[in-house]
Amino acid sequence: MKIKKQYLKLEVDHTEISIGLIRLTRPIPEHELFFFINKVNQFQFKRVSDILVKGEYFDYSFSRYQAYDRATKNCYSLISNKSILAVEKKVQNLLFSDESNIKYLLNLHEDVDYLLTNSDIFGDFSLILLPENFAFHIQEYPLSSEGELYQLIQYYE
Repeated sequence: MKIKKQYLKLEVDHTEISIGLIRLTRPIPEHELFFFINKVNQFQFKRVSDILVKGEYFDYSFSRYQAYDRATKNCYSLISNKSILAVEKKVQNLLFSDESNIKYLLNLHEDVDYLLTNSDIFGDFSLILLPENFAFHIQEYPLSSEGELYQLIQYYE
C-alpha cells in the first residue's frame, strides 16, 4: 500500500509597502546632505550598517541612515540607491556581462538618489522635511512582497 504524501501549504504574503523616492536637485556629498536634513527635522539621522548585496563578480554596499521619531513612534531609513562601494570577488572574463562595478537597487530608476522607508506600513512621508533647493518632492513607490528589494528591506529592518 502506497503512503500518500501530504504537504503543508504556507500562506503567501501578498502585502505591499510604499517607499519614498528622493531625487536630489544637484550632486551633494552625503555628510553635507544629512547635516542639512538633521538641521530641519526634530529627529536625527545616523549612519547604521550598510546594506550588502552579493553578486557573482562584485559585492556591493549601499549606505543606510536611520532616525526615530518619538512623536509618531516611527523609524525612518534612508538608503542610497547607488552603490557606494563594490568589492571585486573574481575577474570578469565575459565580454557582455550584466554586472558592473556600479549597481542600483532600483535599476529602472537610476535618477533616484535615496529610498525612504519607515516601520509603519501606512507611513506618511510628508513628515520628513527636506532642505529647500536640495531635493524634489518625495514620490511614493509601491513595492510588492514578491520583489527582491522588498525582501532586502525587510531583512535589514
